Amino acid sequence: AENNGLDWRLLPAIALRETSGGKHACRKNPFGWGSCKIGFTSFDKAIETVAWNLGGNNPATANYYDGELHDVLHQYNGGVVRKYPEQVMRIMEKLGS
Repeated sequence: AENNGLDWRLLPAIALRETSGGKHACRKNPFGWGSCKIGFTSFDKAIETVAWNLGGNNPATANYYDGELHDVLHQYNGGVVRKYPEQVMRIMEKLGS
């Protein structure tokens, strides 16, 4: 999170929302990245890749993840699950500050 300018709670909150914190992860993908069609060689690689993208550091996806957190979360999955940004942000609040 720190290397990509993200709130430390973002990836854990997404993982909790998507796969019950990795409990139902598909192919070492606790974030549901790519609708779980994308697998990773390790959980570390999944964290690295998703943080890099959501932080706007991947030139191929930067335009999708530019803006406020709500906008980023809408791009991540809000087009499919209308309340997704609010759900993830609520989990972040529960994780603390």
